Amino acid sequence: MIMLVILFFVLLILGLPIFSTVLMTATAGVTLFSSTSLQVISQQMFTGLDSTTLLAVPFFIVAGSIASKGKTSESLVDCMNVIFGRLPGGPVIASIATCAFFAAISGSSMATVVAVGSLMIPALKELGYPEEMNVGAICCGGSLGILIPPSAPMVMFCVAMGTSVGKQFMAGFIPGILLALAWCLYVFIRCKRGNLGTRVKYSRKEALHIFVKGIPAILFPIIVLGSIYTGWATPTEAAAISTVYVLLIEKFIYRTLKFKEMVKYFYDGVVQAASLLLIIGAATALSYFITTKQIPAMVVDVISGMVDSKFMLLIVLMIFLFIAGCFVDTIPLIVILAPILVPLLNMYDVELIHFGIMAVLASQMGYISPPFGTNLFVTVQVSKKSFGFVAKSVVPFIIVLFVVAWVICFVPQISMFLPNMMK
Repeated sequence: MIMLVILFFVLLILGLPIFSTVLMTATAGVTLFSSTSLQVISQQMFTGLDSTTLLAVPFFIVAGSIASKGKTSESLVDCMNVIFGRLPGGPVIASIATCAFFAAISGSSMATVVAVGSLMIPALKELGYPEEMNVGAICCGGSLGILIPPSAPMVMFCVAMGTSVGKQFMAGFIPGILLALAWCLYVFIRCKRGNLGTRVKYSRKEALHIFVKGIPAILFPIIVLGSIYTGWATPTEAAAISTVYVLLIEKFIYRTLKFKEMVKYFYDGVVQAASLLLIIGAATALSYFITTKQIPAMVVDVISGMVDSKFMLLIVLMIFLFIAGCFVDTIPLIVILAPILVPLLNMYDVELIHFGIMAVLASQMGYISPPFGTNLFVTVQVSKKSFGFVAKSVVPFIIVLFVVAWVICFVPQISMFLPNMMK
């Protein structure tokens, strides 16, 4: 079995896609350590993908792509500037608030960085705010896309861990808002102490015009999430609603969408979703092999001998996820390790929903941490800055995220308050 672990990490280090790495490891395991036909690999992959819930992933991706390239993001930026622009660091705070709001539309960190960053990074520079703070705020604010629902990675996590998508979405609200507020507080204090930048002010007439124009964008997450929590639609149906809604407002209200672009958005969304779903399928095949060899039971026995409390387990898991998140996307990692983690978490009475938020927070850390943080690379392209500059700019925000993550880790009520109200 140690040979399979070595094979997995060797393939990962060589730069193979996660899907290929997982599938090759699963195939090697079945071939070397099982008498089962290799046909079981394809059967398990099909089983892993045979879920209507997973259909939500491509719809959310397409909706986020359209919204990020249309006028939806611009309208949200204007609305947030009206609300926060008068504060010290107001336009930067407005950028983080826009990222939080846009996260509820796109469910994608990278789409949020592109949508908000392309508008706000040049604007913040003109207003006299330090570029390092501006770039860091956008890069890290974009990571809220996977914490504030709806979130495509959360859907993948729920399928792997067997939890409720609705409750997992609900669990992300308070942690997401808390993290956004913590980042905004950092910006507020820094700008007030240093008297940085210029504040943005609007007349009542201008503010009213901006809010009227922004109503369709503001209603976006309300309609999508409201349809889920009122029971009117399943998460998958809500994802489809989100795509139709953004198509309608971009085509007929903001008038930015053309038919050729629409075809491209759907194509790109399906391709991106397919890459994520392939990971799910491959992980299901690997999970089958791991389970049949009773590896979860062995791991539980080993860890239970080393860990003597729930809090110790949480510390070990968080440290592991933070480190792993710097090298590989945490959500696919959780999908792969699900059969091992579920019995372990159940043994120590850790709520799977709460652990889902922990995993997403760790994944956020991975999105914005060197050397492989995807948000860093996207921000480099949007800001036209060097990788080193962007990596340095996120350090204060990573420190804030690290503190908030541990608070949420040890105070599960923050994550579980709203899901518990759904019972």
